[in-house]
Amino acid sequence: MSREAEWFEGFFDATYGEVLAGSFDDEGTAEQTRIVRRLLGVRRGTRVLDVPCGFGRLTVPLAERGLRMTGVDFAAGYLRRGRREARRRGLDIRFVRRDMREIDFDGEFDAAFNWFGSIGYFGDADNVGFCRRVFEALRPGGGFLVEGINKSWLLGHFKARHEHTFAGIRVTHENRWLARAGRVESDWTFHLPTGPDRRHISMRIYNGADMRAMLRAAGFGDIRLHGWPPLGRFTRHSRRLIAVARRPPAR
Repeated sequence: MSREAEWFEGFFDATYGEVLAGSFDDEGTAEQTRIVRRLLGVRRGTRVLDVPCGFGRLTVPLAERGLRMTGVDFAAGYLRRGRREARRRGLDIRFVRRDMREIDFDGEFDAAFNWFGSIGYFGDADNVGFCRRVFEALRPGGGFLVEGINKSWLLGHFKARHEHTFAGIRVTHENRWLARAGRVESDWTFHLPTGPDRRHISMRIYNGADMRAMLRAAGFGDIRLHGWPPLGRFTRHSRRLIAVARRPPAR
């Protein structure tokens, strides 16, 4: 019996890749790479895991700054794009195609990060399981950075419908908040010259307490929360949440 496809298996195609690329300018990407480097305390030669990495929007510039980068993603097309860009810039980056819940690295990274809310793709058990896989991928004392929208902010600014245009593509969103599950269910429509392209997205959204609980359940300690933008103290009014947690040092 074949399994039912999960929402993200068909979502991350070339169309969304263009929308995503158009969502961040060079200045925004540079700021985010600075945040990753600063909060994880990584330096040249540090082994860093970007999961999921998409087409390497942050992976590539971090490698340019001397970090030894590995990017993992499920979308084969995005990985091909990342490899082409790495070759163009003369960078040695390892790109791996894998479901992020199934990574099996064993203590080979000094740090890891999960940027732009993808921590919430799955149900709670799978999200904790993914964090546990990252925990196992880190050396003792290694740091894990997670970034996503802050649930407290979202609930105060929730819109049932909104619209954006990125890279010349108009996108409309029809949103529903499922309070018991802590999820946003959203129907996106990409308005293309060939006609409307409709697809669905489902995201688990975390506040600070939720994030701490999930990371602790995966074994992490020394969990610190930051709000941004701009980067600073995390409050319920912060639009986005960044958590930095550590695998406890070996005894």
